[in-house]
Amino acid sequence: MGTGTGALLPELGAAFPGASLAAVDLAPGMIAAARARWPGAALAVADAEALPLRTGAFDLVLSTSVLQWTASLDGALGEMARVRAPGGTVAVAFFGGETLFELTDAWRAVLPAGVADRTHRFHGPADLVRAFERAGLRASELATERVVERHADAFALLRSLRDIGAANASPGMAGVGLRRIVTRMAEVYRARHGSEDGVTATWDVVVGIAR
Repeated sequence: MGTGTGALLPELGAAFPGASLAAVDLAPGMIAAARARWPGAALAVADAEALPLRTGAFDLVLSTSVLQWTASLDGALGEMARVRAPGGTVAVAFFGGETLFELTDAWRAVLPAGVADRTHRFHGPADLVRAFERAGLRASELATERVVERHADAFALLRSLRDIGAANASPGMAGVGLRRIVTRMAEVYRARHGSEDGVTATWDVVVGIAR
């Protein structure tokens, strides 16, 4: 669910020889890339909260790097639980609560008084456990891992987020003075989270398996 370019399809095909694979993504371009990577899979353009898949069809339902962008985990996990066969497994990995805390910290430091804080809220492990339970699933494994990247500066990070389609991870604000505020944010970012090697950007990875 949320296959992107289909990078995991060959790995799943190798891990489960002879298995029937299906994948969905909201972006038609991603589905086209996934089809080129693994032509044998059943592919569809679809929303995570309305999967065009038969109830109870799959022994394993998998999602990576998608659920962090949903306002709520319930819709997607409810659908993943629905299409899971009895006794099957739901496995998810997404970016959790401390993801990009450096960016959030710098942005909030320069946010003008009276302007709403619209920084993205990432779900945490506790959110996942509760959402599993609401979907009728029981978490059998739960783990977290931190991955720290380095970028030349805050502007390089923002470009990277844009390039991977994660623009909603960067705080949005329109109107006069935006360039000045973003420039100030970059200065604060470097002062608080930078060094001569650039600035850090933390990705807080949450992994959960449920049955």
